[in-house]
Amino acid sequence: MYNSTNYDVSLQPRIDAIRNHITELERIICQSISNDGDINRSEDPHLVKNYTFHYSDMYTSEYLTRKRNQITRVSKILLDRLAIQLRNVSDLGDIVIILSPAVAILKNIRSSLIPCIPDSRQELCYICELLEVVLVDAAQLGGYTINFQTANESALKLMSEATLNNGGELTKELSEVHDAPRAD
Repeated sequence: MYNSTNYDVSLQPRIDAIRNHITELERIICQSISNDGDINRSEDPHLVKNYTFHYSDMYTSEYLTRKRNQITRVSKILLDRLAIQLRNVSDLGDIVIILSPAVAILKNIRSSLIPCIPDSRQELCYICELLEVVLVDAAQLGGYTINFQTANESALKLMSEATLNNGGELTKELSEVHDAPRAD
């Protein structure tokens, strides 16, 4: 791992802190998914004989649940990728290359995930703040210029890939909702 002896500064403790916060955030996400599964099973209208809501409400609720699940799955994919990349950092250049798009990705995850999982707010804020500090420090220490246009393009590409990897599952789930029996 990288340790700058020229400036007597080590970014490794901050990188480790980012990885620790990612691990904690993933735990929160998994716990939320697990809790939702328990709630959704107990609310299944096919298991309850006397339910008072309309099918349109059920489909809206089902759609929102699936959308939330999509957001959490894509977020988890992106967080896993970042954690793996951070384990393989070997120099300041790697840090700048990895963290430049990661900042944009984490801001996107933060805006999408907090409405779904409010408990994720604190960890996401810590991660975003640490990413920005480490990125700026690595760029300054190594004399690198951060190209935000390239970083944003890379972030969009990575988010699209994660969404596409998850898209097959979502399409299948949405077709199941569409094909579900209706009471007329």
